[in-house]
Amino acid sequence: MSDATNYARALFEKAVEKHVRDLHALNSAVEKSNLLPRLDNPAESFDGKKALLNGMLPPNADTEVRNLAFLLASKNQVHLLRDVIAAFDSFVAAGAPGTTAQVTTAIPLTEQERATLESKLRAQYGTELGFAYRLDPEILGGVIVRIGDVVIDGSVSGKLAAMKQKMETAR
Repeated sequence: MSDATNYARALFEKAVEKHVRDLHALNSAVEKSNLLPRLDNPAESFDGKKALLNGMLPPNADTEVRNLAFLLASKNQVHLLRDVIAAFDSFVAAGAPGTTAQVTTAIPLTEQERATLESKLRAQYGTELGFAYRLDPEILGGVIVRIGDVVIDGSVSGKLAAMKQKMETAR
């Protein structure tokens, strides 16, 4: 990965981390407060809802999280907050949109092998996942997949290295 990509990923991860923390803190406060009926009540004034939410949001909550809370309150849909967070968490788990899986093999994969691999990885990491393939005969066989910080090492060289390490620690 290039330096620019590493910096961008670090920035993305930091922003996501803050949003996740603020969203979960807000959800926890809403659930503990028993104020959901008031926040979803069309008869409650928007200013009243904002005041309630401002009391529940972390003092330094990101503007985007604060605005989401206000938007949900304005539409009497604060009850959707838990589902919004669950969906957001799944997006975070899948990685940044447009994330690329770096696939390394010792020999070229057939079209069928590529299709199978891509289908399985997209099911786990999201349909937006892109793929970049490269050959490295030094891995001897198998495949290594890197998606962001996740490394799936199914290479022969990786398995041999793991076996060697186990044997050394068993001594």
